[in-house]
Amino acid sequence: MYFSERDVKIIMKVHVDKQKLKKWSGPFSLALVIALFVRFFLVTPLEINGNSMLPVLHDHDEVLVRHYGTIKRFDIITFKLNNGETYIKRVIGLPGDEIKYENNQLYVNQKKVPEKFLTDPNLGETSDFTLDDFFTTTKVPAHKYFVLGDNRRISQDSRTLGMIDETKISGRAWIIYWPIWHFKVL
Repeated sequence: MYFSERDVKIIMKVHVDKQKLKKWSGPFSLALVIALFVRFFLVTPLEINGNSMLPVLHDHDEVLVRHYGTIKRFDIITFKLNNGETYIKRVIGLPGDEIKYENNQLYVNQKKVPEKFLTDPNLGETSDFTLDDFFTTTKVPAHKYFVLGDNRRISQDSRTLGMIDETKISGRAWIIYWPIWHFKVL
């Protein structure tokens, strides 16, 4: 069989291209696996819909949500309820806490706790209540969290949705990344 010089060049080019492909397929596959792992197990983007978390989170802000770590008081968490809707609210009560609001002041286990994130008194104004005003308990039950929106006047939160079971929690808001002028580590 006779190959022209042109045929040999084409065969060599195909052989070289296959070698390049083999050389880069491993690192590319690894990068893809890492990206998918990060996206599905560590961090997820979320667009904010609504103003219930003003002034910290604005309508259409985009945040990164972490899917790991321990939930602490005042963390901003995301959770999905049975209606399929995703919510984002601030943790006020941890399991075992007794929660009370009196004269716009939070009390946890009968101790005054400042809410420094409530920078606009009009948005953070909270009517007086204790947990037994909404529930048949005075304490947050095990494996549940009491959450409120920072814009207390309009927020649908534990006062209307009930306490949030830990199995419904998707993660903790970590960074506001869009729009860029709202960039902030939460």
